[in-house]
Amino acid sequence: MMKIGIRGKIILAMLAIIIISVATIGVLSYNNAKTIVMNEIKQSNFKTLQNANDYFLRKFMADMEYVVDHWAQDEEIVNYKNMPGQPKMVTSIPDHFRNISNQWMGYAKSSPYIAWIYFASEEDGSIFITPIDPTMPEDYDCRTRDWYKKAVESGGRTVWTDPYQDAGESEEIVVTVARAVKRDGNLVGVVGMDIKLSRFSDIINDIIYDDEGYLMLINSQGYIFSHPDKGMLMANINDDQELKAQLISENGTNIFRYKGRESIISYMTVPETGWMLIGLLPLDLDKELSPIRNRAIQVALTSIVVTFYIGFQISRVITRPLKNIMDVIGSISQGELDKHIVIGSKDEFKVLGDQFNNMMDTVKQLIDERNLHVQELTKMNKELRNSYLSTVLSLANAIEANDKYTRGHCERVSCLSTDIARKMGLGDNELHVLEFASILHDIGKIGVPSDILNKEGKLTSDEFEMIRKHPIIGYEILAHVDFLSESRNVLLQHHERVDGKGYPKGLKGEEISLLAKIISVADAYDAMTNSRPYRKTPLTKEQAIEEMKKGKGSQFDEVVVDILIDLLT
Repeated sequence: MMKIGIRGKIILAMLAIIIISVATIGVLSYNNAKTIVMNEIKQSNFKTLQNANDYFLRKFMADMEYVVDHWAQDEEIVNYKNMPGQPKMVTSIPDHFRNISNQWMGYAKSSPYIAWIYFASEEDGSIFITPIDPTMPEDYDCRTRDWYKKAVESGGRTVWTDPYQDAGESEEIVVTVARAVKRDGNLVGVVGMDIKLSRFSDIINDIIYDDEGYLMLINSQGYIFSHPDKGMLMANINDDQELKAQLISENGTNIFRYKGRESIISYMTVPETGWMLIGLLPLDLDKELSPIRNRAIQVALTSIVVTFYIGFQISRVITRPLKNIMDVIGSISQGELDKHIVIGSKDEFKVLGDQFNNMMDTVKQLIDERNLHVQELTKMNKELRNSYLSTVLSLANAIEANDKYTRGHCERVSCLSTDIARKMGLGDNELHVLEFASILHDIGKIGVPSDILNKEGKLTSDEFEMIRKHPIIGYEILAHVDFLSESRNVLLQHHERVDGKGYPKGLKGEEISLLAKIISVADAYDAMTNSRPYRKTPLTKEQAIEEMKKGKGSQFDEVVVDILIDLLT
């Protein structure tokens, strides 16, 4: 048996130490990186699903709800009564309802996915359908239908039903959106609209969910009513045990094995409906993780080669300082990079110790250079932010070029907003978000004709409604500008009121972002103290302050107004 010398023992010992250390660190790092990557994949897929819900499905549903809400509050419908001697009607329309029916016919013709729009009367169970369905049974009583009951019991909310087959002979599968109509607290009836089930399939199927992924929509009982495979329509997801086992809450995402492949499932409940939007995507985890694994192997091999070389050099000298050297190496392996080998002798160990110390100095120098690089990156980030700010100011100038009365308005609002925020003690990140949002708060006015912006007389209701859309227009304009993602949410709310009477969403109180409340106050004050089409003579500072005080607690946040007044006085 060959005897291993001290040199071999030193080399083997160091190799063993480095292999064990690198292997342990490598495995831990790989597992940690794997967890991070999987979490990022899950977050990314859920975000994609959320965007599909918000910008496609919910947008369509919101549009349909808007139509139903509008007619449920229409004065003619709210005050509707049967004419004396009027019989119950199912397949016809009374003369005094034809004006509304004609308007509904326009909706139906312009939107082929709308099957029917109707008003169901509580008085006698009549239903006035547009377009008229002559196949409806004459004994039809709307008050017994599920959609009618659900709308009546909803407490004034607009409701959606699960898919069902229409009562006529068309056998159309529809989904109903409906809302109760009340007059002085008493039930008048229900306004409803039947949406063809195929419309939901079209919306879902038009959304690209990666190359191999797909979306589906199920109702509260698990029946699929939107799926790229038409053969799956109206199948029940509860029959698929692998898939059903993943749907354990209202919202979530998980990676699991489905039909022999690693897959990621993301799902979320569509508000107010009980429906669930599900995204399913086959996943190649090996492809996602291979760069991390290869890097870990590369680091391990490099470490072994370097260690072998150092061990070989050290093993050439056998003296007492060996333990000292090994102790220092052990300390350095624990991260104490400032440790140095101190050799009292004048022999080879002294040289080796000095070389090792020089090597560690070089390593420390490299670390210092890396830190310097980090500082340079920080400087570049600052310059990039200034570039962003320049871009934002350019956009603000584009806004004001369309409105001769608001030149300099955006910058004044920005300065005043940031002064208020600093007084409130907000951090740098919030100040950056506020700065961009305040400069761009009126960017949506790019989508409003200049003759409306500069009109000196009273605006018509249609013109005022167009003005009210500018926060949403601005929000959509900045949809794909990543560095403005937080700022666009703030500018969307800058016309909301704390009493809930603002627009576009009617948010109130703490539902409104603090930054949006600040911009609202600064915007209003600047508008009062400068010329506008509807007011050529601006208010004085004192007059404007009195107006701001009147709006405390209703239009404006009280704390923000108080800070504004403190700054002005």
